[in-house]
Amino acid sequence: MKKYHWGIALVSLSLAGCVTTDDMKGMLDSLNSFGQTAGADAQQAGGAGGTANSLKNSPLHNVLRENLSSDGRAPEWPKIAVTNLQIPGSQMTMNRSLSLKANECIRFDAVLWRDAKRVERFKDLSLCASDLPRQSNDFVITWKSFPISGRTSGQVRTDGPTPPYNKLPSDQAMEQWILNQFGLYYVGSLLTLMGYDPNFTLDDRRFWIQNVKQ
Repeated sequence: MKKYHWGIALVSLSLAGCVTTDDMKGMLDSLNSFGQTAGADAQQAGGAGGTANSLKNSPLHNVLRENLSSDGRAPEWPKIAVTNLQIPGSQMTMNRSLSLKANECIRFDAVLWRDAKRVERFKDLSLCASDLPRQSNDFVITWKSFPISGRTSGQVRTDGPTPPYNKLPSDQAMEQWILNQFGLYYVGSLLTLMGYDPNFTLDDRRFWIQNVKQ
């Protein structure tokens, strides 16, 4: 089977730098150059889009759209906690020549709170490169910069239903993944595929990543 790589190398950020919308645009340009052929090839080979545990094949796909705000206030339910996030090792380096393969996936468990008492748990979900939305994820740069509003569990990171203060864990693995820019695109894609509306920024209590699995 042929191995497909993004035509444009993903340029990593300097250790002291910060992510900009230009960096995210470069990621989008690379993603668009990836092409539908590679995605179809990955599915035929049992890769990302064709697997039963793909996020896109789960009840989490567009679940946040099931309860949109109708009064200008942020909806409280449903909530999603991503747990035990597994990041590909190739995305944890500052190598400037990195490119992304069609079947390069993050894996994770998830907890879906329909309300304070109804909870569903999912094991070993995946989001692979061939399933990443072909759209800008610039919003995630601002989204990650602000803590969760309202009542939280503070520094204690649980899987809900009360969210922690920070949307993302502050350990070294998460920080490096975000700095590499892969993390920003994957987190933004998780939000997009789960139905988050980046234009309604009040909605900040319904998604968080509890932990990275070491």
